[in-house]
Amino acid sequence: MTFVGAIGGLLRGTRAHKYATLVHDSAVRAYLRSNPRCFVESGGARAVFTPTNVVEWGNLNYRIWEEDCLLRHLLSQVRPDDVFFDIGANIGIYSCLVGSRLTDGTVVSFEPYPPNADRLEANLEANGIEAEVIRSPLSDCRRAAEFNVYDTADSGAQHGSLDTIYPRGTPLKRIPTETTSGDTLVENGLAPPPTVAKVDVQGAGVDVLTGLRKSLTADRCRLVYVETHNNYEQITDLLQRLGFSTHSFRLSREQGQPAIVGYDDDVVDFFE
Repeated sequence: MTFVGAIGGLLRGTRAHKYATLVHDSAVRAYLRSNPRCFVESGGARAVFTPTNVVEWGNLNYRIWEEDCLLRHLLSQVRPDDVFFDIGANIGIYSCLVGSRLTDGTVVSFEPYPPNADRLEANLEANGIEAEVIRSPLSDCRRAAEFNVYDTADSGAQHGSLDTIYPRGTPLKRIPTETTSGDTLVENGLAPPPTVAKVDVQGAGVDVLTGLRKSLTADRCRLVYVETHNNYEQITDLLQRLGFSTHSFRLSREQGQPAIVGYDDDVVDFFE
């Protein structure tokens, strides 16, 4: 956990926390009017971002470091010719960092929330990364659905999902959409089969992995990183049934279950 996060955790719910948040957000908004560039470096990879609001700023300066152990491990395993599926790409931190490591590979970024997808495309362009951005949410099949956004309507929103159980509260937005499955995209030639995947979909991970079953069990795929949201046991079981060994990463957040990596132990043997 970052120092700022630790202090915030101690004060959360108090008047002091509310006042400090207002002051912090006002200062950040004033600073963002200068269009500052924000560099993110991890595991030897580097990418540049120009945040447009407080939420994006927080993702780049605080939230991403709560999962630095996961990010560093992923970056340590990336090969120049990998096909990286970033499922739940948000504004593109993982996509840009991994993309900076690829020479003959490619990034396929999945982000169904339009403000996030717009910023994702801008950040990929700013880093000179050619990637396929797919705005349809992944699930286990094609069907009409609603994508629910809970935390903020701004770009950088973290709590958006097809799931209606894990993200608690009343959605700020309900966006009609149509889901697809990863296997359908691969089979139809709309996306190459992944060799490495990251899944962060706020509770809908089981359906996403089920819809990628064929692609993930293909010979080329060796790593699947999944952030769990009240579904740790189900995700672990599913990855193991797909033939992966599993390893857990405890993220430095106040709450939440560990992230999991499913890996082909014939080709992956490094864990800190």
